[in-house]
Amino acid sequence: MSRHITVIPASTKAGRETIRVLLESESKPTIRAVYRDTSKAPPEFLKHSNFEAVKGDIGDGDSLNFTGSNTVFYIPPPTYDGTDTGDWATRAGTNVKKALQKANIQRLLILSAIGAHNSSGIGVLRVNYISDELLKDSVPEVSIVRPTYFHEDWAHLLDAAKEETPTIYSWIAPIDYKIPLVGLKDVAESCADALLTKTAKPSPHYFNVFGPRAYGSLDLKEAVEEITGKKYELKLVEKDQLLDYWKQIVPEYYAEEFKEMTTCGLADGIIAKNFVYDENTVRGKVELVDALRSLHKE
Repeated sequence: MSRHITVIPASTKAGRETIRVLLESESKPTIRAVYRDTSKAPPEFLKHSNFEAVKGDIGDGDSLNFTGSNTVFYIPPPTYDGTDTGDWATRAGTNVKKALQKANIQRLLILSAIGAHNSSGIGVLRVNYISDELLKDSVPEVSIVRPTYFHEDWAHLLDAAKEETPTIYSWIAPIDYKIPLVGLKDVAESCADALLTKTAKPSPHYFNVFGPRAYGSLDLKEAVEEITGKKYELKLVEKDQLLDYWKQIVPEYYAEEFKEMTTCGLADGIIAKNFVYDENTVRGKVELVDALRSLHKE
């Protein structure tokens, strides 16, 4: 049976890059990409005869139609419109579940996050906990992929090279603390592989995706200096500074949740013990410096 895969929401970074890998696959699966606005579909995807962009919104259950697909890839996105994170995850996940069952979907891959097995203490990652719990038994075969923090989340550090005194603000502290990070490319390749390959493991099947090694703040500094050719000053963001740090990045309403997402990955955080390369972990190949270099604009 030919593989017909629906990716929703396809506008997410992981959705986009996984579609890219799938379209390059020799197995030539048919891809249905769901967008709130189909004009967001990349022109290079539209050139493929096995790619289709359709309109749909996980916030509107009536807009979802997975009929004709045998596999779905769901990437639960955060919300920034003032809606409670838990309410949003429940509404979106329930809409997806109904659409899965209505279309008799057989296989589901969910993009989750490291630590999302915890019901609390993980901040904005509650989106993933709720989605995983809602959907883990929704179809016969469910796989849940849990990557660690992304290399690409640090891309903003490259922009600091334009400043008079380029500065890195890093929450990976203390200075000698290191955690696995992972590149979007490695995550996309792992997701594509999971979508195309039937697993013999019981459902739901959980697996982690980490990069090739753990990184600390000094590794961040070294990477951006190598890429930009500029010297950076390194400033560690301590726990009591994290709330103000996140208020500069996300809407204030959500800053506390992003702070908690960060602290749970620190040395005394509840997910620190999960940063282990074990038999359920895919070890990626993309180094931090290479992931950031690919995003650098001179």
